[in-house]
Amino acid sequence: MKELDTNQKFELFLDEVKRGGKKPKILVHVCCGPCATYPLTRLAEVFDVTVIFINPNIYPEEEYEKRFAELKRFIKEDRLNISLIKLSYDHRSYLDYIKGYEDEKEGGKRCELCYKFRIELGMKYASENGFPYFLTVMTISAKKPSKLLNEIGCSLSSKYVSTAYVSTDFKKKDGTLKGIKIAKAFNLYRQDYCGCEFSYRARQSYLEQKKHIN
Repeated sequence: MKELDTNQKFELFLDEVKRGGKKPKILVHVCCGPCATYPLTRLAEVFDVTVIFINPNIYPEEEYEKRFAELKRFIKEDRLNISLIKLSYDHRSYLDYIKGYEDEKEGGKRCELCYKFRIELGMKYASENGFPYFLTVMTISAKKPSKLLNEIGCSLSSKYVSTAYVSTDFKKKDGTLKGIKIAKAFNLYRQDYCGCEFSYRARQSYLEQKKHIN
């Protein structure tokens, strides 16, 4: 028999939770409003959802506040019964964590460390605050490797034993496209770079070059 993929296992897990008859608590890490749209609409049907905005990689701070504001607006306007937690902006902690990998290309070791840093911050918070489940919506992004994100999360489950990491692949079954459609319906701000200062500078450099070519 062919082994089930991550998305199929996730759907079976959701069915199991539904059969339990009550909504268990889950802490959901969200990186921005557009990435949250489809996952949150699915999760709110099954769980007592609390969203945690914990992204010290985002640069500059104004961008951090803007992304949070859009996420907050979406939750309010979509009338989702979801609690929202925002941790203080601590960009220095991120820079210290990825120190030595600043010059890595996008998608390399620096990004892997960034994923691990944020997922672990979320798992730690979930464990310390009585959440039996935790997941990240980053698996919806076409530019982020779901397999790696889930491997990081699962590896942390042995450290934070009171919280189970839930593996997902929100990209599956047109999840990314569904999220884009919801984001457009709510006219959500959609950033044009991942979030860190390195991707920000790379994007600015690209736009400058494009301007001169045109």
